[in-house]
Amino acid sequence: MYVYVYVYMPQKTLYVRDADLPIWEAAQKHLGEKSMSTQVIEVLREKLSSGGKYDYVIKMLNGGEVGIEAQTDRAQERSRLKAGLMIAFKSRVEAAEYVEAAETEGLTFSGKEALKSGLPIGVGDASAQARFIANNRDFLLEHPNLHELCEKVVLRRLKPPPQEEVDRLLALPDNDPAVIAFENQVMADRIVFGLGRVIVDDFGEVITLSGNARGIGALKILRGMYERLVTIVYIAKNPAEARAFTEDDIIKKWKLWKSSLEVWPDLKGSAPKGKVEELEAEYERVKAKRAGSICKKCGQPITQGAWTRVDVASMAKQSDARLAKFYRSCYLEPTFHLHATGFGLNYRFRRTEQGGKSYVETSEPEARMALQLAHNLILYFLDFQNEYFDLGLADEIKPRLAAFLRIWGRADQPASAA
Repeated sequence: MYVYVYVYMPQKTLYVRDADLPIWEAAQKHLGEKSMSTQVIEVLREKLSSGGKYDYVIKMLNGGEVGIEAQTDRAQERSRLKAGLMIAFKSRVEAAEYVEAAETEGLTFSGKEALKSGLPIGVGDASAQARFIANNRDFLLEHPNLHELCEKVVLRRLKPPPQEEVDRLLALPDNDPAVIAFENQVMADRIVFGLGRVIVDDFGEVITLSGNARGIGALKILRGMYERLVTIVYIAKNPAEARAFTEDDIIKKWKLWKSSLEVWPDLKGSAPKGKVEELEAEYERVKAKRAGSICKKCGQPITQGAWTRVDVASMAKQSDARLAKFYRSCYLEPTFHLHATGFGLNYRFRRTEQGGKSYVETSEPEARMALQLAHNLILYFLDFQNEYFDLGLADEIKPRLAAFLRIWGRADQPASAA
């Protein structure tokens, strides 16, 4: 540890770490012994006047590259960078050399720990995030209002059915039509509520992917968001379908169990006694209910694969014509990207000016489209949940519909359940 003492009124002692000694000595050589105290004060004064902002911020980029962005005027002048631009280095070693040279001139850096630890200081595409923020300012300012409404809709306790209704039905047999209808409605309410919580998560994931210029990925999430929204509207209007949706859980669990046994046969002996037999019996019961038609060739029952025989497009049409309008953009095309298709593959390779084709990693136009569509769907979702559960949020939702038109500049109304 070296100690340098500068005497003035009042006297202060400045300690310099051994690791920083080369920087200090280089500064001495460059500035001269007499100017060191003045230089320290100037740096502190500039730091305070700039609000404590570092000259540069270090960011980890995709592929292990390091980005160094100038934040102050003097840093931008030194690096000949405009605000918002950064220098990219292929390795931490190259970046560290640049940092060391700049520090000898008194410049400061935020995020230096990333150069030593090997860990990134953030995850994602920093430059894409900056562009997203700049290009979607109005949406991001509106988002807190949407987030607050989403919390009111999904972060609450689902009301139980009236106890007097439960007591009345307990006296009836399980196969009584009134009991079956009651159970269907209870299951429908739980599905509409539960899937709604997932839809809010979908919305957040679309924003995250769009914010990193991963538009194709955002469209894949949008597909699930749309399917869940169509499903809750369809089940809300057809409560009897709630039972088939709920029982599909048994089908999926049995398929996962059988698939696991193919890879790990020893699992069969480790399962709790009677659990597998119970699951299999339930599976056979549900499967028998699905066998609704007979094959003309073999005479055997035809068992449907999905929980309903109604496809998503038909469900959308039967639920709400406005939802059906979004089938192509929110479900059909995203499905082509989600699965292995020639369409999805060709879409990712764009023709270059030289006549060849190049893979497109980022997709900002698609990101913006997915964001707008997801914004549209979340408004429909909020409006629908408010109507279905009688939440009394109409006065809070209405300004959000108006904000959508202001943000996206669309003449057509956003999707809403009203």
